[in-house]
Amino acid sequence: MTLESGPARTDRNWQLLRTVIFLGFGAYFVYDGLYGYPRANRAKAEELLKGRPFNGKVAFKNLGEKPDQPDFDRLSRPAPASRDEVRKLLGPPALTDGGDEYYVSRYGSIRLTRGGEASWRPWDKTRAEINAQYYWAIIPFALALPFIWKLYKALTLRVVIDDDGLVYAGRRIAFPDMTSLRDYSPKGWIDLHYRSAGRESKLRLDNEKVARFDEVVAAICQAKSFRNEVQAYAERKARQEAEEAEAAEQAEAAQGEGAGDSALEEDCSQDEK
Repeated sequence: MTLESGPARTDRNWQLLRTVIFLGFGAYFVYDGLYGYPRANRAKAEELLKGRPFNGKVAFKNLGEKPDQPDFDRLSRPAPASRDEVRKLLGPPALTDGGDEYYVSRYGSIRLTRGGEASWRPWDKTRAEINAQYYWAIIPFALALPFIWKLYKALTLRVVIDDDGLVYAGRRIAFPDMTSLRDYSPKGWIDLHYRSAGRESKLRLDNEKVARFDEVVAAICQAKSFRNEVQAYAERKARQEAEEAEAAEQAEAAQGEGAGDSALEEDCSQDEK
C-alpha cells in the first residue's frame, strides 16, 4: 500500500499572500528610495529653477550631492560661517545674484546673502529622507523571511503512507509507534499521537496543508484499526442535512395542503352565497 499526497492549496496560497504583502511593502520603500523620491525632487527642483533668482541658468542634470541639510547645519553652528568657509566646504556657488550666492544640489539650495546670513531651501526630500527608505525596507523584508520559509515548507510538503507507516515532511512515524488518531475538529484537523524517544508526541494533520487529507486519515485508520472521526463526522453531518431537508419538504407539503384546504373552503363559501 502506498498513498502519496502533496500540499493543499489553502496553506500554500495563505503563505504566498503573506509573503507577497511584506515583500511588496519592502519593494515599495526601495522604489521610493531609487525612483519615487528622486523623481519628486527633480520635478520640484526643475520647477523652482525656472523662476527667480535662477531663471533657468542652473540645470538639474548638472547638480551634485552637496549641499544638503547637514551641510547647512554645519554652516550655522556654532556660529555663522564666513563666505570663505562656505566656499571651502561647498565649492564655488552655482549662481550669484545681486551679491547673494546660491549653492545648489539635487536636494535643495543654500542662499548666502551679502550680509552673511544663510538659509536652506529643500526641493522636496533631503538625502537623509531618501536613504531612510532603504532602512524602512529592511523591516518588511525581515518580516517576510519566516513567511518565505513557511511558503517553502508548504510548497515542498509531501505525505506518504506505505507498508511501514507515515512519512510527513521527511519525518517517519512507524505504524507500531502510533497510539491514537483523535481530537478531530470540524475546522479540518486531527491529531496523530505516537511514541518517540520514550515519550508521546503529537502530529497535527490539517486539510489546509495536506491535499489528500481524508485519504491519509482513512489509510492510517485502516492500518491501525482506529476509529475514523473524520468519516464519522462527515456521515453524521450528511444524516443531519438529509433530516433537515426532509423536514423542510414535509413542512412545505403541509403548507401546500393547508393552502389547498383554505381555497376549497373559500369555494364552498362562494357557492353557498
